[in-house]
Amino acid sequence: MASRFSQTGTQVQAQTQTLSPQQLLVSHLTEMPVEALYERVDQELKDNVSLERDTAPEEWDDNSYDGESANDSSETYDSTADYSSPDDVPDNMPSSGRSIPETVVGETLSFYDQLEEQIGFFHLNEHEEEIIRYLIGSLDDDGLLRISLQQIQDELEVYHNIPTSQEELERILHILQNFEPAGVGARSLQECLLLQVQHNYDASSPLRQKLELLLTKGFDNLMLNRWDRIQHSLQLTDADVARLQHEVRRLNPRPGSSMGEAIGRNLQQITPDFIVETDPYGNLVMSLNNGRVPPLRISDDDLSFLRSYEGRDTKTLSRSERDGISYLRDRVERAQVFIDALEQRRQTLQSTMKAIIRLQRPFFESGDETLLRPMTLDDVAKATGLHLSTVSRVSNSKWVQTTFGIFPLRWFFTSAARLDGDAVSIRSIKTALKEIIDEENKRQPLTDEALTTALQQRGFDVARRTVTKYRVQMGIPVARMRK
Repeated sequence: MASRFSQTGTQVQAQTQTLSPQQLLVSHLTEMPVEALYERVDQELKDNVSLERDTAPEEWDDNSYDGESANDSSETYDSTADYSSPDDVPDNMPSSGRSIPETVVGETLSFYDQLEEQIGFFHLNEHEEEIIRYLIGSLDDDGLLRISLQQIQDELEVYHNIPTSQEELERILHILQNFEPAGVGARSLQECLLLQVQHNYDASSPLRQKLELLLTKGFDNLMLNRWDRIQHSLQLTDADVARLQHEVRRLNPRPGSSMGEAIGRNLQQITPDFIVETDPYGNLVMSLNNGRVPPLRISDDDLSFLRSYEGRDTKTLSRSERDGISYLRDRVERAQVFIDALEQRRQTLQSTMKAIIRLQRPFFESGDETLLRPMTLDDVAKATGLHLSTVSRVSNSKWVQTTFGIFPLRWFFTSAARLDGDAVSIRSIKTALKEIIDEENKRQPLTDEALTTALQQRGFDVARRTVTKYRVQMGIPVARMRK
């Protein structure tokens, strides 16, 4: 357990994940899409001459990626081995040397839609989902909650017949504050910045502790840019002040703006992080896209130089020799830490994607959205043994290319509805509902009662009020308005 500060400055206890410097590096690299990772690796190569591109045994191919079976077996199936020449290989065959193009994707979801997509990451019942959706709808364009929980409680109970309490609203708001981007759901600028600090920095980090003090005890002076008073009251050095100024500038007072302001405006280049295809034997094959990221190694010359001094008595060395060896050893160790972090990133991404494939295998085999199963972050975390926050980082920032299109990983997380004691994906019900409405006779549109019967015929034993609720959530008008 570690302490954090609430917006009032009082200390509260919260369970946090304490990360080592190595884990922080892995966490940072894991969040990066493949193109950003390439830039990070390229910068590391420039900063550390002990780190080199590994071109042995053959020259690195910028477009290559390592294929790996999505089945439980750890063996990799080479699907091109049964063909005598490259010309014989079918076009849809996974190949270790094929190019993965970037795709221009228009962000078709509003800020509020993107937040609602994350609801499936958490185990919430129907009542809690209704409340968190109302909280999301109550956020302003900056992603902040400017109205009181008392007002929200009154609105829910009076206008929507949803009973709740201040304690329950606080608990569900805390869940919302764990959504991406960090800071969303805050009730003030102070709380917004504190949430970002708590999200981005290790709980035991001295820098985080100084930032929390700045944002609690020094917040008023910070708003007036009185750094001289901040330095005196918090007993900071000049170096501390410079670092805190740099870190504060990195915080976003408007987290909602980082997710786009309008539907359809935010075009972005998407390079899939994963490719999932079916081999000729019907097995799913998952490939991790490394893009232009080269394999790395430590300089042979640096390793040989260090080995030449192994076993020698340091007392026989000059001071300049000892300093040089110490500097070189530190450089080599940093290179090894970076290589290990990249490998751990690879294992984390593969483990997460394999778990998602296992849990959503019917969709990956058929492309039928109605076959998506209820799945939360916790389900994937339990299947992989990874921390919940690690799964969240992967799922919020990665894309997968399938035979049926390119999808963000967060798309595969979906809430559950209980039908006859079985958990059924709400998205699958909504997909079936949309299909029924798309196929209806537009001269005689189906009423909600008729839609309920049609869904029941497809195996979804839902109540009429549930059909009405889903129809409204999907923005589909009543029958008389669909003529």
